[in-house]
Amino acid sequence: MTNRATVSGACARRVGIALFAGGMFLIPGCGSESGERVTADAAGPTLTPVDSIPLPEGDTLYIGNPYALVVDPFDGSFHISDIFSARVLRFRRDGGLMLVYGRPGEGPGEFRGGPGAPMLIDDSTVAAQATGSRRVNVFDRNTGETIRVVDFPALGGITPPVVIGEDVWMTDFELQRETSVTRWRPATDEFASMGGLPQEYVASLSTDNWSYASLFRIGSLAYADGRFVQGWSGLDEMFALNLRGEVVDTAAIPVARRKGVPADLRERIDIEHMPGREQLEGSSRLRQLFPRPGGGFLFTHHDQTALRMRPMPVLTAKTWVGILSPDLSQACVDTLVPHDFEIRPMETFRGDTLFVLDRRIDDSQQLQTWILMFLVSDEECDWLSTRPGA
Repeated sequence: MTNRATVSGACARRVGIALFAGGMFLIPGCGSESGERVTADAAGPTLTPVDSIPLPEGDTLYIGNPYALVVDPFDGSFHISDIFSARVLRFRRDGGLMLVYGRPGEGPGEFRGGPGAPMLIDDSTVAAQATGSRRVNVFDRNTGETIRVVDFPALGGITPPVVIGEDVWMTDFELQRETSVTRWRPATDEFASMGGLPQEYVASLSTDNWSYASLFRIGSLAYADGRFVQGWSGLDEMFALNLRGEVVDTAAIPVARRKGVPADLRERIDIEHMPGREQLEGSSRLRQLFPRPGGGFLFTHHDQTALRMRPMPVLTAKTWVGILSPDLSQACVDTLVPHDFEIRPMETFRGDTLFVLDRRIDDSQQLQTWILMFLVSDEECDWLSTRPGA
């Protein structure tokens, strides 16, 4: 049995082989790197490589700044929202381009500021919000034609919205109203905002400098068994919500190998005016959160690194995978996802599969883009309590 009592102790390694265009490399299931803050040395989820799908690059098809990757629930195709080109690109499972939704601009079917996370509303409708105007463009999923434009009261989250019957639910970015969830009914375009923000966000908004609440406003939302689970990028907590947006349970996600979120992060940003690079690099950020088949939830965190700060920050990130138990009482955390670190990746889940949009610059300075697929398993997990003091 391995010794898990020491901070830097060896952790059982589950090794897989990833097959990529450039060769193959080993995937350690866990382990910490020098310099990272470690509060536990427990085995995380196992990642088994499944496939690697190259995506075409060219002068007219260039994924310059992806915001989100979503797997189509109806045919398994990939929807990628790209802020650089202000389009949503849809690729087949073999990597070929299927459709393009939207274009840059201010009119119907156009995105100012780029599109947010694609919304797969049903088998004939896909939508995406313009991050610069909050308007949502609704498209015919099968033709790419613009159907209509809807004015939204809030910005959606980083995860795709949850569709339940006639309702579309999403994390609410409208910090001034201090709500956490918005429900949209596309048939009538009725909206309802509900729920409250976590205490740290409310505290930030009550100060003259609410940089913390603004910087970490990205939220993630998942649904299973009649309840939502919501997480925020500025916290190491997740919250179970009922359909009225009321918090009914809280899980404190343990930190094993990622940086985690310092307990005084809000004060350091809002009051002590933490420098910009430290704001970007000083904590982990929750990114994706999805229900897991058979119960529980899958999630990812990013530990960002700023490759440069000016004129605009250019970021890369380590990506960590975790699993939350169905009753939210335990978590298996912090397996490092193997990918290139030249450009920040984007990821999503479908079932028990992790999909990673990965990019690298080859020796001829050409950008290569592909989607990596991994099966996520808890077979060798060391489960840690999410209840403080337990």
